[in-house]
Amino acid sequence: MRQALRQETERLLTIQDDFERFRAATRMLVDLDDLILEISRIRNESASRMQIISVAPPVRSDDALPDDARALLDCLRRIGAERFRRRDVFRRMARRFKTVAAMVPALDLLEGAGYIRKVEPVTEPGQPGRRRSPEYEVRF
Repeated sequence: MRQALRQETERLLTIQDDFERFRAATRMLVDLDDLILEISRIRNESASRMQIISVAPPVRSDDALPDDARALLDCLRRIGAERFRRRDVFRRMARRFKTVAAMVPALDLLEGAGYIRKVEPVTEPGQPGRRRSPEYEVRF
């Protein structure tokens, strides 16, 4: 595409008539403007699907969280990882949560509050064994 733009620019320079060159350059600018708008629209749609948050995350109060969710959040802060698997956190929190199912509501609360985000697994068909533990991305 870059080469096509360069060729079009070189073609503009070969036009002798100033009026015709002006018209061709104006058409090219309008086409580029349309292309920029389309690229911006696609980028914004992708960003909204990815649920990108602003650079400064909103101020949240950990005190509003229930005890289990707050304890889980403290554990995640101690770990300090950008991503974690549910199984790994459960191993660290096994004294508080007797089963993984007991820990899931706390994870759901943290996800709803925006502290973590579930990462969709990349599934490869035909892979033997059990499914991997869900993975989360830390967002605080």
